[in-house]
Parts: sequence; structure tokens; C-alpha cells
Amino acid sequence: MISGSAAVIASNTTTGSLSYINTLITGATSQGLYELSIPQHFLNENMISDLTNVYGYKVYTKSNSFMGTNNDYVIKWR
Repeated sequence: MISGSAAVIASNTTTGSLSYINTLITGATSQGLYELSIPQHFLNENMISDLTNVYGYKVYTKSNSFMGTNNDYVIKWR
């Protein structure tokens, strides 16, 4: 069994990468969807820049239901 700190690091590495976002987009696409809403803690500015400038996705922000203070990102590919 790994330690709690090692689990947090592994989780942050996985969810803070474009491969994780790609997995989410692939799953959404297989369901026939053309957009995906992702909480802000899964994306950073560099990832958003890569998604828009390198891969051609459109990334928007929207307020979520927590009193409008936390933003979700919406990634669209159509």
C-alpha cells in the first residue's frame, strides 16, 4: 500500500495532465457529445493554451453552482 502523500502526488500528476483531459474527451466523444464541462482544478493556463492553440479546441469558462465563485471550463470540439 502506498502512503497518502504518494497517492495525492500520483493523483495530481494524472489529473493535471493533458492525457487525463484526453481520456475525458475520448469518453465524451464515444457517447456522441461535442462538449465537456471540467472543474477548474483539473486545468491550468498552460493546458488551456495547448488545448486551444495546439489541438484546436475551444475552451470557455462558466460559473458553477457554488454561488458563482468557482468556474468550470467547457471544452468544445465541434
